[in-house]
Parts: sequence; C-alpha cells; structure tokens
Amino acid sequence: MVFCALSGLSMRLACVLCSLVWVASQMDAEQFFKPEMVTVLQHIQQGHEKEARAALTDGQDLNIHGDEDITPLLWLILQQDKAAVALALKLGADANFKRANGDNAITAVAGNEDTDWLKMLLEAGGDPNSVDRNQEPALFQAVGEGNKEAVEILLDHDANVNAVDGPGSNALQYAAAINDFEMVYFLLQHGADFTHSNDTGADLAWNIHKKLSRGLVSSSSDNYEWLMKSKQFIEEKGVSFPPLSPKEVRAIWAKEGKPGY
Repeated sequence: MVFCALSGLSMRLACVLCSLVWVASQMDAEQFFKPEMVTVLQHIQQGHEKEARAALTDGQDLNIHGDEDITPLLWLILQQDKAAVALALKLGADANFKRANGDNAITAVAGNEDTDWLKMLLEAGGDPNSVDRNQEPALFQAVGEGNKEAVEILLDHDANVNAVDGPGSNALQYAAAINDFEMVYFLLQHGADFTHSNDTGADLAWNIHKKLSRGLVSSSSDNYEWLMKSKQFIEEKGVSFPPLSPKEVRAIWAKEGKPGY
C-alpha cells in the first residue's frame, strides 16, 4: 500500500502532499538527498547503528530538508520501515522537525489507520499539539479520519482536546462540520468544550440545530442517533435549543467591544 494515509486522506490536506507521498515512496533516497545522507539512510535501513552514528558524528544531520522539501525522517516513514524509523529517532531525528510549509511527521501520520507510527513518534518526543500548514492541530487529522484510537493516543499524550484551527474551530466543531456525530459524542466524553464558538460565532449547538432544521442528517441513519445523543448530552449540561445564531453571537461580541466585531 502506498503510504497515502500520511496525508490524512482528508479533504483538509493539500493534494501536493499526497503527490509527494507517492513520489517519495516510489523513488530512491538519491532522488532527494546528497550522497552523504543517502549513505546514512542506507546504514539506518540496514540496521547498522554504529556506522550511521559515525556518519552523523562526522557532520551529517537527520534534520534537514532534501529536494521536494522532504526530510530524512519523513522519507523513511514513507518507506513503511518501522525499524528504520525507530533507529533514526534514536539517532536524533526530530519528530517535530518541520518541513518548510509547516507540516511535520506528527501531522503527517496522525490520521493513519496504523497507529504504531503515531505512538512511535510521540514516544520519541513528538508534540501531540503539532499543527500543519493549514494551522490544523494533529488532532484534526485523527478526527477527520474517524480514527478514535489515534484521538485517544493523542489525548493520552496530553494533546489539547480544545485546540483550534485558523478559523477558531475546535475538533468538536470540525467533527460536526464533517457530519461525524459519533466522533462528536466521543469527544464530548473526553471533555471537549461544547460552549466554544469559532470566529463566525457558531458553536456545537448551532451546528446541531442547523443539521436538524435543514434535514442534513437522515433520521434513519446511525449518524442521526449519535447526533441526538450529542444534543441530549449538551442539553443535560444546560444548553437550550434553538441556540443563538452566529449573527446574534457576533452582535453580542460587537456590543461587548470584542476586537474585530
């Protein structure tokens, strides 16, 4: 399998990364790195720790950008070589080292169905709150894939369940936006803030109200059951329906003098 899951396979990631994944998984290290680094990577893939360490001591660095902005660690991940990735991390590859566009290895693997990759990087010091080029936390990639196990792994490593993206939405709102109310309910059970409003003034209650009032979720679907469970959960916490609209919320913010409104 081509490791396209590194891009999260979600609509939220740029197609160029998926293209890079395909290219990098099909091409040798020589296509991306100078000969000295190629030698280091060969030693790592062969499990020759002593030789790889000697080359790194001699001036090579695993935290560099090769051609196409690929890093040695990401290239090894794309080869689906877990032993080599583990050795590279041991030798100093930084799980948080960013590509020029802002992505790093954590955001690349966060949504992958094989959560061993995520565990490996987090246990090597990877930041569970890493954000990608779109200012989306790694948690969004796991949520976008409906990957509860990855979400739990990130939260177990102290990812902020209420971290927001560029437009100010948290993962709970993202899950609602993509119509995954099983994930919404799951996040509610893990302490996600249902009172949070994004930059437009919309909160989870508004998302639920909109889906129901516009018939955007089939009442015969499993998703509808999760939507209603989510609605009941926040109602029991004191939320009333119908909620304030985003326009009404923004008007309140303007009266309060909130900057930008």
